[in-house]
Amino acid sequence: MTDRVLHANDGSRGISPSLARLMLLTNAAVWGSGYTILKFIQTTVPTQWMMTFRLGAAAILMGLIFLPKLRKIDLRRLIVPGLILAITYWLGFMFQLAGLKTIAPGRNSFLTDTYCVMVPFLIWAITRRRPNWQHMAAAFVCIIGIGFVSLSEGAASGLLSVSFGDAVTIVGAFFFAANLVAVGFMAKKFDPVALMFMEFVFTTLLFLGGAILTESSPEPSWASWKIIAGLAYLVIGSTIIAQIFQTVAIRYVPTSQASIILSTESLFGVLVSVIFYGERLTVAVIIGFALIFCAILLSELHLPKRKRRKSDDDTDASASADGISAPGPDPIRR
Repeated sequence: MTDRVLHANDGSRGISPSLARLMLLTNAAVWGSGYTILKFIQTTVPTQWMMTFRLGAAAILMGLIFLPKLRKIDLRRLIVPGLILAITYWLGFMFQLAGLKTIAPGRNSFLTDTYCVMVPFLIWAITRRRPNWQHMAAAFVCIIGIGFVSLSEGAASGLLSVSFGDAVTIVGAFFFAANLVAVGFMAKKFDPVALMFMEFVFTTLLFLGGAILTESSPEPSWASWKIIAGLAYLVIGSTIIAQIFQTVAIRYVPTSQASIILSTESLFGVLVSVIFYGERLTVAVIIGFALIFCAILLSELHLPKRKRRKSDDDTDASASADGISAPGPDPIRR
């Protein structure tokens, strides 16, 4: 996708760039607020049961919406790819939500979004294609930002004290990065909708198995209207509406602008957490959040490049054709 306004080529009526930007901003707000809702539901419903209900409902809704399309695809070919995506997806959520139990939602959102910075380095490990200077700078700034976020709040000496919640959240970000890289490879060979459907189905089964083996049985208290409303928000808002909004809007907004708008997710995560959860921000944490946000922007944006020799351009074009560039943000990772 080039950095210009794109118009629908399927005969459908287009939307204005302003409306498209508003849709992307709505996406970011919905994703960011989801962290606080997850934190609230976690206080009543065990993690794996919560994710079983969330992803199970999303898989059912997605299956119903795309049933005509899925009927035409041999889903048996997607069993192995779906399992690979599901395992990395499940591990990402398991570590992220383990961290969310002990740290505030805003903090969890910023540390989770460091997956954007990790993706180019995972691609480097797989393809041996070195990240560019932007990615290197983004990683350096991100590490400094994490250092500020992890400054011990009560330590006058300013010693680093990475908590368990911080550490496992960053591990979760690594698995989300691995999942995103896998999606980037597999989406070139398989239908993306069918691939995501199989990922949801298998991830739901992993969470269900883990819930049955390690967590208590469902209780009537889980059926309170607050819990149901929270899950409905995550399924319908963070999953279905976010998917539709992003798919439609990103066609009418330049890629660089879309990346900036979607990156505000972590800002919304902190804002909602401060207002509704009561998260307190120290000066060190605010500086850390600002640095991590800058690192995400550096990693996501494509700055103008100097003209190079044709052989270099041909090499980059070949690399892109092989499908080794990272895909865009995935709304279901929130």
